[in-house]
Amino acid sequence: MDIERLKFRAQTIQKLRNFFLDDTPLSDVPTKRPYLELDTPALSPDLIPESCLEVFKTNYIFPYTGKKKPLYLVPSPEIYIKKIIAQHTVNCFQISKCYRNVESSSKMHNPEFTMLEYYTIKASYIDSLKITEKLFEAILPVQPDKKDSTHIDLFSNLRPPFLRMSVNKAFEKYAGGKISEWFFTNTPIIMAAKQARKLGITESKSAPFESWTLEELYNLIFVQFVEPSLPKNRPVVLMDYPAFVNCLAKKTKNSQNSQYKCVERWELYCRGIELANCYSEETDPEKIKAFYNEETPLKNSVNTIVPHAIDKNYYTIFKDFPTCSGVAMGVDRLIALLSDCNSITPILPFPLLYK
Repeated sequence: MDIERLKFRAQTIQKLRNFFLDDTPLSDVPTKRPYLELDTPALSPDLIPESCLEVFKTNYIFPYTGKKKPLYLVPSPEIYIKKIIAQHTVNCFQISKCYRNVESSSKMHNPEFTMLEYYTIKASYIDSLKITEKLFEAILPVQPDKKDSTHIDLFSNLRPPFLRMSVNKAFEKYAGGKISEWFFTNTPIIMAAKQARKLGITESKSAPFESWTLEELYNLIFVQFVEPSLPKNRPVVLMDYPAFVNCLAKKTKNSQNSQYKCVERWELYCRGIELANCYSEETDPEKIKAFYNEETPLKNSVNTIVPHAIDKNYYTIFKDFPTCSGVAMGVDRLIALLSDCNSITPILPFPLLYK
């Protein structure tokens, strides 16, 4: 990386930090700045069980005895941030290194990456969306005067307001049918398998689609048909994910009386690149305990390459947990977009090269 890219990377990270440390009130959102900046551990004795990702494992070796204590590099600072929120009920953010193992080699992945996470008390996922739009307004260069035809706005496809679209609508528009009609029937796997074949997706004889889980079939169609088709001329927010995609987000209010169960979650795509993920955070201890009970066996199954320790009592910190919403944003991807790069490799000081 040349010195100009290093400078730009440093300037962008500083702009992100300045936004949350600014004490100027934000309109239309129930929050106050400044946020508290955190610096939580990168090594942890246990992690949140997430069957969708793999982690890095190491050991602390005790002097003299040589005894080993397993430790894990955090895939996200969430596990520690929520402990601080539970104790202090404070808006907070962190810009930190995160680590994920066994990820596909691609232009937008690196095993070590920089993440921005911010949590807002008394906020919903809609409030976090508004805050994220204001963050983009703060970090993007000033928009050229529309009357001046000699200047082109190079960042027009990054500027708010973001286009909002439900996941259900995105499936209808780009995959030819609604999730509510495919995945929420009396025989959802049979229906989803039928639609996957109808879309022409290649099927293995040894693993017919009927042997897949509902979430696996959803991801298959989403990755092959929905994600590549999202508009690239403006930021797109996919909202209200189906509840069978397991995560620690609250169910939407209309899910209570509807067959189509979805959660208060959104993901932000810019120029077709997944950039941020947001939840209205689940705060019910019993629901979090149930999530742990469901995900833990999956993390300890033979399909997991790197099993890790799990704090079975983690749910107890949510006994008096405040209403809040959290956002996780890939900083390397953001810097690449602002640099007009189609890969994060040029903007990483020392990318880990795959051989």
